[in-house]
Order: sequence, then structure tokens, then C-alpha cells
Amino acid sequence: MKVRFGERTWPRWDVGVLCFRGPGGCRALVNALGARPVREKAFYAVDETLDPADVNELTLGGRRIVLVSRCLWGGPQTAILVEELAALGAQVVIGYGVAGSLAADLPKGTQIVAASGTVTDGTSRAYTQRDEVAADPGLMAEVGTAAAGLGIEVTPVRVATVDALYRETPDDVRRWLAGGARAINMETVPLYAAAEICQVRSVWLGHVSDSLSLDSEAWESWQRPATMTDVTVALTAGLLDRLT
Repeated sequence: MKVRFGERTWPRWDVGVLCFRGPGGCRALVNALGARPVREKAFYAVDETLDPADVNELTLGGRRIVLVSRCLWGGPQTAILVEELAALGAQVVIGYGVAGSLAADLPKGTQIVAASGTVTDGTSRAYTQRDEVAADPGLMAEVGTAAAGLGIEVTPVRVATVDALYRETPDDVRRWLAGGARAINMETVPLYAAAEICQVRSVWLGHVSDSLSLDSEAWESWQRPATMTDVTVALTAGLLDRLT
């Protein structure tokens, strides 16, 4: 990072939002918050020159917030960005994303917050030897308060993180379910593990984008109405308001 920034002043932010979504889902949040592009190089392997920009910022209640979009590459990218956000002053890192459901009572569109995560990925093992990591309790409470104020029902779940997108076998799913997980994605557990070591507070929220039936091995795809994202955007914005 010293090489990257050279002699110029390092950017500083109080809150980082990692958008674990594609361009549409990320842009929905950026537009809702009225964030503006950051054009100077800030983060490892993120191209700040893209249009629309992948790094945007805003000030809310006196707190500086940065949004990093298209964080699609799982544990290593997540941990790198948490480390760099911590070095740039962030005290809170929020994950905004989606997850696949492993449970029949978590249908597509369910708004969820990751209360904890089952450690199944390699990146998290660089940060913890525990089998489970958890969200910051204070942030969990703020998500609940924000959701109640907006009339949004949010379900706390345990999430498992996977590295190999195309190797989610039925045996893997059974093992994750046996460990208490009810949903899967590529980022929640390393987010929490890295945040703890870097001494920042963290929480992940989002909605169920697709689901897998273990009995039939049938997969319900992630094609879904945009309104599901709209609700997650509103909840994220509500949480940021609570923090400022």
C-alpha cells in the first residue's frame, strides 16, 4: 500500500461497504445512496477508472463511507479488502450480497442477515482456527432495528462459505447442514474472520438468490425480480443511517 500511494495522502474512510454483487445489484445501492466515484487508485486489483465506477464514496452524518463494487471472487478478495479498509481507517465493514439457500424454509427472496458462519474455506483458516465466526453483536442489533423501522422481515442465519463454485456436492451440503449452516456464499466467513483479526466490526446482509433441494438435487436458479434487491438496498441504507 505504501508503494501504491507513494507520497500522496492516503484516503480515509470510516465505513466500508463491500458489494458482493454483479454490476446491477451494486449500481442499485450506489444510486440509492447518491455515492460519487473515487477516481484515484485505492484498493488492490480494483480498477477505479471504470465507468460506471467500482469504487464510490459518500458522507453521511459526518462519517465517510466507501462502496467497493463487484467483489465477486470470494475469500481472498474479501480478506484483502478488509485488511486494506482497516488500514485506511474503517471501523465498520458491511457486506451486501446474496446467498444460496439450503433450507426449505428459506425461499428465494428471503431477506437474511448472517449471524454467524461455518468455517469451510481456506482463506478463513489464515485468520482463525475456530469452526464458527460471528457478526458483530452491536451491528446485528442495528440491522434488526433498521429492519423493524422499515417493516422488513429479516431472518438471522448461519452461512457456510465455499471456495469451489462448481464443486458443491450433495455430501458437502449435508456436511454444511450438519454444522448448522442454512445458506452458502463465497464471502461471509472470511469477511468475519478477517474483520476480527483487523479489529473492525462487521456484518453481512442480503437475500436468498437461489436454492437447492437436497432431496431431489433440484436447483432453483437465481433469476428473480429486481424488487428483492430493492428491499436489500433499503435495509442497507437504513443500517448506514443508524450508524451515522
